This record gives sequence, C-alpha cells and structure tokens, in this order.
Amino acid sequence: MYRSLPAPARDWVLLITRVVIGVVMFAHGYQKLAIDGIGQTSRGFETMSIPLAIISASFVTVVEFAGSMLMIAGVATLLVSGLELITMAGAAVFVHIPNGIFVTDGGWELVGVLGAGLLGIAATGPGRYSVAHLLRMREETPAVGVR
Repeated sequence: MYRSLPAPARDWVLLITRVVIGVVMFAHGYQKLAIDGIGQTSRGFETMSIPLAIISASFVTVVEFAGSMLMIAGVATLLVSGLELITMAGAAVFVHIPNGIFVTDGGWELVGVLGAGLLGIAATGPGRYSVAHLLRMREETPAVGVR
C-alpha cells in the first residue's frame, strides 16, 4: 500500500530540504564570488579542464549564489532546481566521477546527494512554507469588497 507523510509533515520536510540545500549551495557560491573571486574560480575550472572556464565559472557562481537564496525562500524552485542540476551534473562529469564515490577522495557523493534532493524539490514543488505558496494564496484570495 502506498503511504506518504501527511501534508503538514511533507511541507516541513520540503522546507528543511530547501533550506539545507540552499545553505550548502550559498556557501559554495559565496566562496566562488567573495572569497576566491571569479578570476581564481575560472583558473581553477581551467585546471580541471572545464570548457569555457570563465563562462562556466560565472554561470556556476551566479546559480549557486542567487539560486540558493531563491531556493531557501521557495521561489522559482523548478527553475532553480534545473539550473542547480546542470551545475551538479557538470561537477560530477568533469571533476568527481573519476574519483569514485567518497567525497573524502574527491568523489561524487556530495553532488549526487544534492542532485537527488534537487530532483525531489523539482518533482514536488516548494511546499506550503514558501514565498511561492504565499503569492499563490494571495492571487487566489479575492480582495474584500471586490466583486
């Protein structure tokens, strides 16, 4: 028999998942943007043979930094999940898969778990505890006195 969590519990799980993934992605984006800078990030991408290093580094930095804030807030989660999945797939293919599974060996463990979480969010949406839900409820609720 198919069973899942009750709706309120699902919404809490989605909120926790969005926040955890968002915080991890924010940390990586912040590191690329503010600590290392795009120049150093781009040079790092070049040493890993990532194509179009400056463009790739800029794309990944913006997606991780700005996308993480949207993810935490629960806005445009389908779009952000898709863009983040692209970055995770690139990281897996160009950097991590050749190193095996374990993150301690430079493997794909972290990008795989983040990718799975992003797929889950893309499949379910942001949940009730999100800005998107608040905006949707506002659109659906008629203004008082308006007919």
